[in-house]
Amino acid sequence: MRRSPSLLWLLSPRLLAARGALRRGRAKSILLGALAAVCWVGCLVGFERVLAYFQTITALGPILTERLLVLIFVSFFAVLVLSNVVTALTTFYGAPEVNVLLAAPLATRRLHQVRFIESLVASSWMALFFGLPAFVAYGVVYRAGAVFYLAVVATLVPFLVIPAALGVVAATAIVLAFRARRARDVLLVASPTLAAAAYLAIRLLRPESLASPSGLAGFAAFLADVGAPSPWLPTTWASAILIPLLGVRPGQPLFHLGLLASTAAVCYLGSAALVERVFLRAWSRAQEGETGGGQERLLSRVLPALTAPLGRPASLLLAKDLAVFLRDPGQWSQLVVLLALVVVYVYNFSVLPVDDGSPLAATMREVGALFNLGLTAFVTTSVAVRFVYPAPSLEGRSWWVLRTAPIPLTTIWWSKFTIGFLPLAVLGEGLVAVTNRFLGVPPGLTAVFMATLLLVIATIVSLGIAFGAAYPRFDAVNPAQIATSFGAVLYMILCLGLIAVVVALEAWPVSRLFWHRLAHGPLAGGEPALIAAAFGAVVVVTGAAFVAGRRAGLRHLAALEP
Repeated sequence: MRRSPSLLWLLSPRLLAARGALRRGRAKSILLGALAAVCWVGCLVGFERVLAYFQTITALGPILTERLLVLIFVSFFAVLVLSNVVTALTTFYGAPEVNVLLAAPLATRRLHQVRFIESLVASSWMALFFGLPAFVAYGVVYRAGAVFYLAVVATLVPFLVIPAALGVVAATAIVLAFRARRARDVLLVASPTLAAAAYLAIRLLRPESLASPSGLAGFAAFLADVGAPSPWLPTTWASAILIPLLGVRPGQPLFHLGLLASTAAVCYLGSAALVERVFLRAWSRAQEGETGGGQERLLSRVLPALTAPLGRPASLLLAKDLAVFLRDPGQWSQLVVLLALVVVYVYNFSVLPVDDGSPLAATMREVGALFNLGLTAFVTTSVAVRFVYPAPSLEGRSWWVLRTAPIPLTTIWWSKFTIGFLPLAVLGEGLVAVTNRFLGVPPGLTAVFMATLLLVIATIVSLGIAFGAAYPRFDAVNPAQIATSFGAVLYMILCLGLIAVVVALEAWPVSRLFWHRLAHGPLAGGEPALIAAAFGAVVVVTGAAFVAGRRAGLRHLAALEP
């Protein structure tokens, strides 16, 4: 009987691919590592400040420390369960390499082990990365020894296995009950919706108030009012392992570690038994196609009518791009998160103290108006990274159809530019108009900002197409992977540099126009010419960047080979 391949041998393609990516992109790894380090240090400082404050509360300090740790574990557990369900739908029933594994002389139990490890790593690394600063902060504040950090590792391993096993079981049940594609689409829509709702709730609670002693006291009172955690939950066991090692209170860490590890083992074996029994039937269900319905018929009628004024073939290309976008819930569901960001952005400006008539308020209005231009451009850049930059990669293997069709490459470029520029222009202009109204900016300056932003957005979209074609990712499972690639980071950095230049060029003329209106006096002799020159420089800079992006985009699109 032939021996089953080892786990390391089956996982070696992933490991070799990761090693090759690191060797090819050392600059990418260094840049992303630096950004991750900044984020990690920021989380560490925040947790350390909160825990240090808890130590000043003599009576409630130990209770608050434990409740916060339980809250951290509960938050991670909820996120990990949802993440594992979405990931398991792909790694077990949607990934193309599953076909190869099924054709190989491989037992179902070994297939489950390989897919389980990949699902666990893919869905847990982000939570683990952002969770480690909290545990390090606990160790630093309470001066814990090496035993505490070893216990953190021993706790996290079974803690991560439990939601991974639950995700595999849930994904298998969903595939058996529904089409895998439809179930995955529902989860893709539900995930950003829940994230947007949580983000809105957190922002409306005004977490910046925690920076003051009274805010921290209120947060401490909230934790103290939270009921005692249930002794039957893995999140409680995880915190009960670490709290005694900090010296906060006595406990039985080995007993709770045994509870956590045994529960993780049972969950893992249960998921393995389920997958071993029903995997072939579930995988077969996952391959069933989805028939077109009323939605497809509606798109086929509405989109050509909307794009008809553009004339052929531009209207057909635009209708194709819109149909691809609307058919992919992984893309349009991100609009929910965008809506939450817009609401929070407008809310932040609505609470600024700029209407009391004092010189300080006037200065804040001027600075706020100028920074509003840069922040709005930054928001549109963030949206462009998510929707414009992946556009060339999303063509995938069908790119050769466009290249062999009798359609000029410039027409294809303008199609992608239009579908990216129009919604971003509506978003950016709306944000500037509404927030400037909250700031009390004069209509004339608002018109200047809106005209400037139109030029910046056009340049951002042009550069997005160029970078997207220069760094394509045809192998990405979803557009979110494309938006976090090395090319996307470079694109974001370049756009931020462009925004900084534009804001710097307009800082002085905007200041002069603003204070000229407040003083009701004329401008000095040479100031109108200098102001016109500054605005002209903005037009030149954005125009040159737009043309350069368009030329580079056409060149890279012509050389694009899926």
